[in-house]
Amino acid sequence: MADGTTLQRLSLRQLIWACLGVMAAAFVVVSAAAVAGQVGVARAVDELSNEVVPIQGEVEVLRRAFTDREAGQRSYLLTGNPASLEPFDAGAVTADRMLTHLREELAGDPTGSALLDRIAAAAAAWTTDAAEPQIAARRSGPVPADEQASMTLESGRVFDRLRTELRALAAHTDAMTEAQLMQIQSVQRTANIVQAVGAVMLVLSVIGAVIAVRCLLTRPVGMLVDRVKRVADGDYDRPIIRPGLRETAEIADAVEQMRLSLRASTDRLIDSELRDEQARIAAELNDRVIQRVFGLGLGLTAASARRDPDLQPFIDETDVIIRDLREVIFNLDHAVSPLGRPSRIRSAIIDVVEGSVSALGFTPTLEIAGPVDDTPIPPELHAAVLAVVRESLSNVVRHSRATAAGVTIEVTGDKLRITVRDNGVGLASDNMMGRGRRNIASQAEQFGGTATVSTADSGTGAVVEWAVPLQPVGHLDAVTTSAR
Repeated sequence: MADGTTLQRLSLRQLIWACLGVMAAAFVVVSAAAVAGQVGVARAVDELSNEVVPIQGEVEVLRRAFTDREAGQRSYLLTGNPASLEPFDAGAVTADRMLTHLREELAGDPTGSALLDRIAAAAAAWTTDAAEPQIAARRSGPVPADEQASMTLESGRVFDRLRTELRALAAHTDAMTEAQLMQIQSVQRTANIVQAVGAVMLVLSVIGAVIAVRCLLTRPVGMLVDRVKRVADGDYDRPIIRPGLRETAEIADAVEQMRLSLRASTDRLIDSELRDEQARIAAELNDRVIQRVFGLGLGLTAASARRDPDLQPFIDETDVIIRDLREVIFNLDHAVSPLGRPSRIRSAIIDVVEGSVSALGFTPTLEIAGPVDDTPIPPELHAAVLAVVRESLSNVVRHSRATAAGVTIEVTGDKLRITVRDNGVGLASDNMMGRGRRNIASQAEQFGGTATVSTADSGTGAVVEWAVPLQPVGHLDAVTTSAR
């Protein structure tokens, strides 16, 4: 079942739509920029071809009209032929028409309008002061050569002012054309830049989509596949990380549930195998060790009856039996507890405490505090803990004459502590519990811990306190190997 965190994750569909949306937006931006650039260039070109270029043409027509008038006036002045006045009259009509058109087209251009006003004034001055008086004089009759030359010079001087204004207007229209061409280039350049930026955005969006898919889908799926393979290979102790998208997180949750189920099943199977192995060891102890202990008991009985002081061989044999028992227990722990798997120590301690009831004559109390079952305890430390509890309860049986005892197992931080208390006679001397005390101390030293056996603060009963650090499995293996 998906929890709130899973529902808040990005889903695969959302990721796909997000990537497609970003790329589509980038494509739209690029397309819009291209269209806007084309529209801008087309508008500028249209303005150039439909407005500026026609104005240039009309200015040229205006210039030719005034030139025709001036040529007709000079021709008539020389020949007196009335046909020579036709260009003069036609040029006047054309000039008036062009001036009217140009005033309309340059209405929004103050400079152009001013130039047209000056051209009209110069044309009127030339017509009134030079052209018409000279034409009227020629109509009256032939004009003397010297007077005709003077008229021509005067007409040319006045017309030069008109010609200058016409050149200024032509230069102005040329500048308008140049400005329009520069505007077209600027619009085209801007459109190209916007298209380039849009193309870069599109490429970056594609790269971002690839990175997002890799980070949110490809890599998390690869990690999940690796963890699933580990579970398939039997590694049930490493939790499954919930990576990436909502779908991969839901798959990870399902795999995690499967891992926990497999781990629980495996632990139950190991516990079952442990009990079977314990039954086998019990039979082996009955065949190998118990018979020797029975023979040793008979020998001790006979020696006691004879008051034979030389009991050392029997003591040595007892040590051999103890070593055999430890070796069998150690081999049992390694046979049923694979390296690195947390040992289920709670049930084993309960078995030890319950097994001591018949010898004690009462039931000891048992308190287990802290995450004992969730703490990884290597097989060697597992065996040592059971040995310390067993040895402590055996000392209660042998020495304390107690009527009550209690066992406390506690895991706090990085330490495991065992405390065994009784209400017996306490420690009458340092030699009391001598061999048992040494066994308990050696078990603590083997794992870098400490052990104390003392009389309770109340003066009644003994207290065994045993503590060892909880270290990584590999480190504990090295410590126990060097200790052996």
